[in-house]
Amino acid sequence: MKKCMVVKKTMKLSWWSLVLITIFLLSGCASQVQVTSRQSLPLLFPDADFTLTILHTNDVHSSYGGITDKGMTCYSALCEGGRGGYVRLDQAVRAIRQDSPDALLLDAGDIFQGTLFWTLHKERMHMALMDKMGYQAIIPGNHEFDDGWATWLRLIEGLKTPVLAANVVFDPRPDSPALDKIKPYIVLERQGRKIGIVGLVTEDVPTTSTPGPGVEFSSAQATLEKAVAELTAQDVHIIIAVTHLGLEVDRQLVRAVDGVDIVVGAHSHSLLSNYNKKAEAPYPVVEQTPDGTTALVVTASTACIYLGHLDVGFDSEGVVREWRGRPILLDQATLESLHAPEPNAELVQLIEDFAVPVKEMMQTTIGTVNAADKEGLPLEEPNVMECRKVECMTGNIVADALRTVPFSEAQIAIINGGALRTSLPGGAITPGNVLGTLPFQNTPVITDMPGEILWQALEHGVAKYGEGEGGFLQVSGLRYAFNPALAPGSRVTRAEFQAPSGQWLPVDKQSTYRVVTVDFIANGGDGFDMFTSLLWAEGDKLANDSLRVYFEEYSPIAIQLEERIIIE
Repeated sequence: MKKCMVVKKTMKLSWWSLVLITIFLLSGCASQVQVTSRQSLPLLFPDADFTLTILHTNDVHSSYGGITDKGMTCYSALCEGGRGGYVRLDQAVRAIRQDSPDALLLDAGDIFQGTLFWTLHKERMHMALMDKMGYQAIIPGNHEFDDGWATWLRLIEGLKTPVLAANVVFDPRPDSPALDKIKPYIVLERQGRKIGIVGLVTEDVPTTSTPGPGVEFSSAQATLEKAVAELTAQDVHIIIAVTHLGLEVDRQLVRAVDGVDIVVGAHSHSLLSNYNKKAEAPYPVVEQTPDGTTALVVTASTACIYLGHLDVGFDSEGVVREWRGRPILLDQATLESLHAPEPNAELVQLIEDFAVPVKEMMQTTIGTVNAADKEGLPLEEPNVMECRKVECMTGNIVADALRTVPFSEAQIAIINGGALRTSLPGGAITPGNVLGTLPFQNTPVITDMPGEILWQALEHGVAKYGEGEGGFLQVSGLRYAFNPALAPGSRVTRAEFQAPSGQWLPVDKQSTYRVVTVDFIANGGDGFDMFTSLLWAEGDKLANDSLRVYFEEYSPIAIQLEERIIIE
């Protein structure tokens, strides 16, 4: 159970410090206090033997410029009125380290993928930026393997920042100097205390990414147990697991493994907060290990919009006793409240240089979208994550494109929501929009699919509804309804396809349908194992090429939310 703190008077205080302490006491709980006065910091945990500050990011997804005031990707170092990005992140970290110079900065993976910065520059941009950010350690997420493990290794070859990946096993061992840089864990010292930091990535990388042969992802729990035993034998009694597993898996992990004090997580894009009504859980999440010791779990949403800030007080045995924390929104108002230094000019220039070809790509119009909601009002869709849980405009357009180019004979198109990385805007469409939406090197494929397998695929797509899984299916030539209150495997209540006459008919499990999708899920990605027994014919274009041609040949595209997917 979270402890509230009593602050003891230990020195003569200024009037302003007394005001801060009064506010602090009235708040009741340490985690809800936002103390910025340097004079108040020595009083943070007066009874603690050791205090540690942890700053953390996760699921940046190449959002190096953050987002605009409208929630779209910013392709500059700083967009006026925007939030997040590496420049603001760097300012906030430097501000906090003015008071807490020993603060750890950790990243929990999925730096790759998600914006045109990645699509055009791949690992090169991150290689140029990472060592300037002051991280103590980073780990891979599943998307670090989207272009195969060799791309991830090329990043590591150019980095000085420690890379941790305890459960990533190469067999056979590739001839790469990066292998010597990847460690299962590191041990750092702060104020004479040893701190062990372990890196773990999800075992599901082969089904959520395309790592290629020669790399395996072993059990996160077994790997963590082994690392904790080795660290404890080295007299390390404060252990942080930096993980790319998802919030619920993180919680299960600390309940199962003794010796872990803090988990810095990622993968589920969860926002934790004590004051934001949209938060998934409080910051931090408080759990207990099997022996009853307190363990804290934190994560910080996605797209580098927040910086997680956790202060922890330990006793002489390295046991967590007190804590406070919050996700820091990286906007101008917050930076001013932190008394942040000016932007790092070198960092600004680097990002601006990488942004030049991106901006050029964003200036050529190849088509237009006229998007409207059910009432006919203009529709904007800034959050592509909606495509993982409801019908979305971007999903409708992409699925329609796949059903049209290159397979005009397709009856049905399906696309996993996780394939869609940025939303398509209403209005003018550029090549940059296309590549931002479909950055993967996926190929359209077509097959004659039994209705029984199509139904299984729809069930699989909603089996983990509400968890933000990428397997949620967007569709064209098909509509379906499901009830998330029903048991997984029996949630789809009806499915209909559109006949050539335009009439909607029930999907017959005994019939066969011409279905197009992308090779990622046709090969079993996102858990679509039911597709691997089918014979697929491959198209002559990449999926993003199909989308580009669709805009060029069929614009203006009139699109609405048409109740293709109904939640009962």
